Amino acid sequence: MHINSISITGFRNFKSQEIKFSSGVNVLHGNNGSGKTNLLESIFVLCLGRSHRSSTDSVMIEKNMDYYRLEGEIFSEKNYEVAIAFQTGSRKKITLDGVSTRIQELYDIFSVVSLGPEDSEILSGAPSVRRTFMDLYLSQKSKNYLDHLTKYQKVLAQKNAALKKEIDHSAYNTLMAQHGAEIMLHRIKFLNQISEISSKSYSEITNGGKFELKYKPSITLDSNTENIEDIFNSYQSTLDDVYERERIMMSSLYGIHRDDILFEIEGFPARHHGSQGEWRTSAISLKLAVYHILKEQHDTSPILLLDEIFAELDNNRIGGLINIFGDFGQLFLTTAQKPPEIFLKDCKQFKIADGQVVGEV
Repeated sequence: MHINSISITGFRNFKSQEIKFSSGVNVLHGNNGSGKTNLLESIFVLCLGRSHRSSTDSVMIEKNMDYYRLEGEIFSEKNYEVAIAFQTGSRKKITLDGVSTRIQELYDIFSVVSLGPEDSEILSGAPSVRRTFMDLYLSQKSKNYLDHLTKYQKVLAQKNAALKKEIDHSAYNTLMAQHGAEIMLHRIKFLNQISEISSKSYSEITNGGKFELKYKPSITLDSNTENIEDIFNSYQSTLDDVYERERIMMSSLYGIHRDDILFEIEGFPARHHGSQGEWRTSAISLKLAVYHILKEQHDTSPILLLDEIFAELDNNRIGGLINIFGDFGQLFLTTAQKPPEIFLKDCKQFKIADGQVVGEV
């Protein structure tokens, strides 16, 4: 798949801009703060209706406006006309070929993988960052996952409201266990796939380095089971056991909304022992794994957004990274300097300054 064009109005520091892209490599040149990253974000939002940087639409509006609007043509087996619009005080509006649609439909048709400096937080940040990572890319892999996640979030909100009002919340526990067990099964399989691919990529980039990950659910399982009945029974049993504690605390203390991922670099916990370069390399390995999984799932290459990925990497790791990129479809690369020659063959280059594409290089 690839994006043919985008029209941007009032998004971040872009007031108004129309851009046509190459279906291959697109290199975005510009100084820090020029708008390169914002342009990548607009592409992500156009494809999936949400940002990979922030879930709050209001922060994406240009400072002198009260709305943003993105329109574009995206090819995925056929050309689609997509529009995403948000105005302060209103709900986000999404249309596909002129017809109002839900965000879930975008996830079912399009896939996009972003890779940038903020991804180091997957290793070093709070558990919520790692849950967002799982949700964002698993939702692109499986419509079933997104459906259960949406329903789970609604039930969780209802249960928390009941707890605050000191109302019996046991009925919500069964629904949470039903949807939560399905989500956990998806996460177990997904992370097993990612673990195998990312460990290999990390070793190739670092010339033999060791990187491992492990799913850490808040619901205790006997083993890394892939039996849905066992997962459901463990989920239901845990929620039954903590019923009184949750009632006293007035909060849902266990469930997939409390899950985490444990990462290790060279046998040590990555969050406390990793360097900036190791975090960046680990994040790159994770996203490359996601890219290959989505490519296989959709039988087409996702759009790949690379935001200053060579920062903080030494020459050896840059060389290792380029070697494992392999075949890709449409690629967007931001840089304040000249990128490696491999990305400059048959590419389209844009010069960006002050929230505008001011010319092609």
